[in-house]
Order: sequence, then C-alpha cells, then structure tokens
Amino acid sequence: MELHDYWRILVRRGWIIVLVTVIGAASAYFWSKAQVPVYRSTVYINVRPARLDWGLQQTIKQVMRNYARQIKSISMAQRVAEEHQLDLSPYALAEKITVSPIESDLLLQIDVKDTDPVVAAEIANSVAEEFVAEIEVFNTQQRQEDRVAVSILDYAQPGTLFTPRTRINTVAGALLGAVVGGLIVLVLEFLDDTIKTTDDVKRHVGADLMVLGTIPPAPEEPTFPVRQPGAGRRLLLLRR
Repeated sequence: MELHDYWRILVRRGWIIVLVTVIGAASAYFWSKAQVPVYRSTVYINVRPARLDWGLQQTIKQVMRNYARQIKSISMAQRVAEEHQLDLSPYALAEKITVSPIESDLLLQIDVKDTDPVVAAEIANSVAEEFVAEIEVFNTQQRQEDRVAVSILDYAQPGTLFTPRTRINTVAGALLGAVVGGLIVLVLEFLDDTIKTTDDVKRHVGADLMVLGTIPPAPEEPTFPVRQPGAGRRLLLLRR
C-alpha cells in the first residue's frame, strides 16, 4: 500500500485506535487506584576492613554476599521480631526484606516494603541494628587485624511510594491500547475486500483500465426519510 492508502485507513478507522487507547489508559488508571499502596524504606550498612589491604578488601566483597543471606535469614527475622516486638511472623518479616550488596562501595543496601511507610522504616532500622550487633559479637572472637567493621551509614527514613505507579501504569496502558487498536484496524482492513476506489479496481482486475465516470448516489427525497433502494451504489464504466 502507498502512503495515501494508510492515510485513508487512518481517517476511516482511526476512531478505533483512539477508543482502545482511552480504554487501556482508563483501565490501567483505575486498576492502579484499586491497589493497596506499598512503601519502600532503605538503610545502608558500611562494611570496612580493619586495615587497608587489597587482599582483605577482595575477601570482604565475597563475604558481603554471605552477609546479605544472613540479614534475610529466618533466624535473623525471628530475633528482630522478638526483640522489637513486631506483630509479624519470621517468614512474613523475611518476605518484606531485600538485601543488595554494593561491592564497589563496600555497602549493604537493605530495602523493606510495607503498606505503612513508618513501619517500613522501623523494620529496616531494626534489621540493620541487629545485624551490626551480631557482627560486633563475632569480631570479639577475631584478631584485631582480621576484623571487619560494620556500621549503619544512613538510617532509614519513612518509606516512599513503591507501588502502584499510577502515572507510569496509565501511560503504559495507553501505549498498549494504541498498539492493540492498531492491530484491530489492520485486521479489519485485511478482512475488508470491498472495492472503494478506482485503484482498487485496477488492482483486482489486473489490467490497465480507464475510468470514464462514476454515478453519484441519488439524492434523497425531502418527503422520504429512507433512501431509495440502490442509492449510494457506484457504477464504473470501464474500457479496455
């Protein structure tokens, strides 16, 4: 098809794309508003070697993955829930915690998600404090030069909205609706085999034909609201 054919399709069926786009955006918007908001709070733990030694630093980078597993363990969650009197089971508490080692900066990032932003911050800080206390006890059994110091770099603040992202979801719904609407238009156009223009006649007949004229639709009678049979049909006079 040529460019004017696409333009003709867009003019005739463009309303379908607009309608599906609006439906997609509205559906995503109301779906987002129906979700329970979840907030995320973050605390950072600094991990430092006892001495500035390249080999010790590389060892710490490997140990940080083990630290992350310790923080997210069920035993850690149980201790935190008991000591801070959290009304959560250890398994439910562990599900809220995500730990990401940042090896390039020797940091542990602890994220906690909860429906209450203040509770999310309290859990994050409690987990970080419990882990720091555990490592300090472990360090007392190590030589001074082999110890790994951990400390809370930044305490968690009340969480920020994590989900739902209403604006992003709405835009994504609109884009998806536009794509689906475009596909619907293409399918409808593919299934529509009616002849609409003289170019369609030439493509279907496969010959070089000359169109002598067309008969316009018969005008409606002012006294008859219903058009006469045969009105609106076109007749092409062709000559080989």
